[in-house]
Amino acid sequence: KIKTLTMANNLDELRSKVESLAQKITNLKKETPVNKNAIGAAVKELLDAKRTFAENNGGIGVDEKPFEEPLSKAEKKKRAKAEKSAAVKVDASGKQEADPNSSGAAKKAAKKAEAKAKKAALKTAAKGEGGAAATGKPLQVKATTGAKSTPKRMVIPSRSNLQAMNISINPNAPLTERPVAALTVACLTNTINDYSVTSDHKRYSGAALGLPDGRGELVGDSSIARYIARKSDSLVGGNLIGADFELSAIIDSWVDYANALSKFQNIKRVKAVAQTLDRTLKEKTYLVGHTMTLADIALFASLGFPAQAADVAKVESILGTSSSPTVRWMKMIRACPAVREATQIAMGIANDYEAIFDANVSMDPFV
Repeated sequence: KIKTLTMANNLDELRSKVESLAQKITNLKKETPVNKNAIGAAVKELLDAKRTFAENNGGIGVDEKPFEEPLSKAEKKKRAKAEKSAAVKVDASGKQEADPNSSGAAKKAAKKAEAKAKKAALKTAAKGEGGAAATGKPLQVKATTGAKSTPKRMVIPSRSNLQAMNISINPNAPLTERPVAALTVACLTNTINDYSVTSDHKRYSGAALGLPDGRGELVGDSSIARYIARKSDSLVGGNLIGADFELSAIIDSWVDYANALSKFQNIKRVKAVAQTLDRTLKEKTYLVGHTMTLADIALFASLGFPAQAADVAKVESILGTSSSPTVRWMKMIRACPAVREATQIAMGIANDYEAIFDANVSMDPFV
């Protein structure tokens, strides 16, 4: 267990190093005159850090995809040329024919099959509606009783292998890319036992929730969180996403803002959140209304979901330990029992890691 925790800490350090080097390269490119030697050295160091991360993470890179060595311009050009020539064949008449194994040909064939199926369905419908008129026979209408007929429920077929109410998480993903907001909402609405959480190393598209009746799956922390809040059909769930359409729209705008910040690196993202919260929370406890909402949870996730002591230290190293509105709000949110329970669940999916919220203090084991 100590070895596993040490490896996780090393990966976190390597991830931070990669982010720091990427920021360094960005700053070097902004300088005038541009120091190409310094940029080249920084790029080489960044590549070495990414390679080391992948070697220690089973071949998976910082972007949670299989790591590949970068190609030179000549190699990229050669590969593109080879792919283009492989996708096209020339027949005896001189016409170009798409290779059926290429992705473009597969998409074209799928569209063609779909159009053909639609055309056949329209023909069948036309025969059913026009058959009586063509034969001169009156249409027969079944007599109905006073009871109302119940429409059949349409089931949308899906390729998802997820079972209903199952939340799938990639254990190699960092905490901020796990469904921490959704798990927090489930804990707050006391519906966490309605869902199962499983580990899936092959999932690269983020966390997902299997829907009932074969209706597919929801992908994305915010989408899953809204679904859980609505499905709970409780006062707490309603308050989390907005009791009326105006509050709901305001909360959604905060969630959209938090999601937009995900494209930035950690340091820049934390500073941006702090600038916004310091202005907004001068005379307020929560972002919207007088209780915690999905807006607070989403912005807390943008800070790195600092419920654990080590994550709090990272945020304070960027913002300082002053009693600013952002730091006060962060400490209040992390003290919420539901936030800590969600953190423990999200961390425990990876090799039974134990979340550490305070020095030398552990949570009680879950039943």
